[in-house]
Amino acid sequence: MTDREKVLQTARGYIGKSGYDVCIKKLRLGCVVDWCAYSISAIMRDCGFIGKYQGGIYGFASDAAREDSGKLGTWFKKGEKTPQPGDYIMFRYSSFLNPIDKYSASHVGLVEAVNGNTLTTLEGNVDGWGADWAGTSSYKRKTRYLSSSDVYAFYRPNWQGEKQQSTSSGSAGAITAGGSGIDVIYQVHTIGGKWLPNVTNTSDFAGLEGKKIDGIRAMTSKYHIRYRVRLWGKKNYEPWVTDRSGFAGKYNYAIDRVQMEFYGDDNVSKYAVEYRVSTMESKGYLDWVRGYNLKNDDGYAGIDKKCIDKLQIRIVKKK
Repeated sequence: MTDREKVLQTARGYIGKSGYDVCIKKLRLGCVVDWCAYSISAIMRDCGFIGKYQGGIYGFASDAAREDSGKLGTWFKKGEKTPQPGDYIMFRYSSFLNPIDKYSASHVGLVEAVNGNTLTTLEGNVDGWGADWAGTSSYKRKTRYLSSSDVYAFYRPNWQGEKQQSTSSGSAGAITAGGSGIDVIYQVHTIGGKWLPNVTNTSDFAGLEGKKIDGIRAMTSKYHIRYRVRLWGKKNYEPWVTDRSGFAGKYNYAIDRVQMEFYGDDNVSKYAVEYRVSTMESKGYLDWVRGYNLKNDDGYAGIDKKCIDKLQIRIVKKK
């Protein structure tokens, strides 16, 4: 797992936390209403990256960019570069009338995925209400649009070692699987459990050893992915799901087959989705499956009446 993916995976684990959780329980601070930047500081500290990608525990939206740009990372205004997963995204709202300098911003979050004009972000201090803002606001996944007038700038840490790192199984790298440059972000739900943290490409696997999977969600940073599953003991597949419009599966019903398709405009023909699963009876993976068909077992991942417990997905460039 690369450092960038470690940060994003840690951030996903913050989803649902309140300002009290981050500022009082995590950082041992007093009650802080405006805690968006503190959430990033807490994530960086959890990863052991204070001093490596962020100079200190910062509590204001622009402090990391103001203090560290040119040393630990690069600040850039919207339009100067294409945002990438792991970038800090900074917002300036219309009520923000007196910026101190070019770095000043009203709010900050992390970019999780980029799909053209659509950005998926991970942000603290959102959707609170009333007097108890720190207690009612939370860390959430949000959909933002690059064209929005509120999106102001970005800060990109100087991520180290990404080209050299890969998984121990020899699968594609964590950020650009299969050389495609397209990320796929996915997660699974286990029977009697919960939705597990998101995984990007083959940086890890989605699932828990020996725990039956009953739900799958996925999205890509470019174009679209659709997917469906067959429940154990059933003859027909469940309906197709596109991106994160829902999830494939049914709570408390184990899955034994998975099918996926990558699609979009004419250029998407250069790429394909590949996916593989592990069954409860084996610690190893079955072969990678590319796309899907209805003719034979080359068109799905899984074995009839064998429940799956692990999943990996990657977007590859066709040769």
